[in-house]
Amino acid sequence: MRVLILRGERHRAPNGRHGDSGVIAFGSAGQWLLVNVSAPVAQRLDAGNLPAGLPGLADPSVRAIVLTDPQLEHVGGLLALRRGAPIDLYVTPAVFEELSIHLPVLPALQHYCGVHWRVVPVAGDCREATFRIDGLPTIEFTALATQAPPWPHVQQQRAVVGDSIALVVTDTETGVSVFCAPGLAHPGPQEIEWMRRCDCVLLDDPRPRPGRMPAWVEWVDALPARHKVMLADADAPQADRLARLGVAVAADGMEIEL
Repeated sequence: MRVLILRGERHRAPNGRHGDSGVIAFGSAGQWLLVNVSAPVAQRLDAGNLPAGLPGLADPSVRAIVLTDPQLEHVGGLLALRRGAPIDLYVTPAVFEELSIHLPVLPALQHYCGVHWRVVPVAGDCREATFRIDGLPTIEFTALATQAPPWPHVQQQRAVVGDSIALVVTDTETGVSVFCAPGLAHPGPQEIEWMRRCDCVLLDDPRPRPGRMPAWVEWVDALPARHKVMLADADAPQADRLARLGVAVAADGMEIEL
């Protein structure tokens, strides 16, 4: 299993949130799944502006995408992919509703490349669900309901199960696994327990501030994972402190082979 991080142009939004936490791609045997799709990275995909040695990523017959939540930084690139292959979109019912009604990206895409909704059944009393992706038969995905900060365009005032998810991605042939949580601010006991089982953890800081460390920094060094990566931007002092804790800061083209 290959894990690839793609970044667009880095910038910090006026409200302090990072503008691009990147797109995470999981690949095996020339097939790829994208976790979220930011506008800058989608423009690179559309133009074929990608690192070499990644067959199937720029020109798939069907593009598979999992969205962890409906925030603009994670879904803003969907329209940029409208001229490409049909999209198999794996989202929870809550995210599907948000992108169909309140931020109607999906109805627009149906007039171009077409979108096939693949339900990630995290909703109601179901806070955890396992699913597979067509074309990646040896990789298993487990979606975990998480709590994320509210985003300005989201109409749902009361949080519901499935508003946001984290992913555990497991190679069933080798047993290695990745914990992937873009947008997760405060991991709870369930998420921390899953992290302890994983070989690689990809963490975020939805509200980065210069000189301020993410909430998880106090216990991340205790995780047994071989690879620990922060998806958000970090200034030099933050990056130095994270490095001392064994945490790398995500860079464009960073690849982890597990």
